Amino acid sequence: MTMQTIASPRPSHPSGRLTGRKVLLIFVAFFGTVASADAFLVTSAFRTWSGLDEPSPYQASQRYNAELRRAAEQDALGWRLDATAIRNPAAVASIHVTLADDGGEPVRGKVVEARLERPTDKRQDLRVNLIEVSAGTYSARAEPVARGQWDLVVEVVGANGVAFRRRHRVVLD
Repeated sequence: MTMQTIASPRPSHPSGRLTGRKVLLIFVAFFGTVASADAFLVTSAFRTWSGLDEPSPYQASQRYNAELRRAAEQDALGWRLDATAIRNPAAVASIHVTLADDGGEPVRGKVVEARLERPTDKRQDLRVNLIEVSAGTYSARAEPVARGQWDLVVEVVGANGVAFRRRHRVVLD
């Protein structure tokens, strides 16, 4: 008795079979997507902020000793400066500054300037001149002011430039 073998037909290859070509296409698509996203994010980051606080760090280092002298002169004045900034829903910020000497008496008749500086985007910075509304109290309004963190820089201008400067981090809602 002889046994017959029946040859089974080869199964057809389904279209979902993983081939070398498909693996290559998946690999290229995956890393192409990652590279495209990275390129977009890097481009966006450079457009919004250069990463530099100073355009020329070398020149800033050359001004360092002058800044130390100015800070010592400012401390010798003994002034106290309190500043607040409040944003209303219409995107208008009210800035109020009180300036007193070392004895607590109001400092009157000074030229006071303020800047709202955006820590992440210098293009949004705003500069305002404050007006003395009462003895030692200066106020101004700035608009339009977006919500978020700002640096409020208040400067009292003297005969030889800035006589007094304070920087406050504020969050405007």
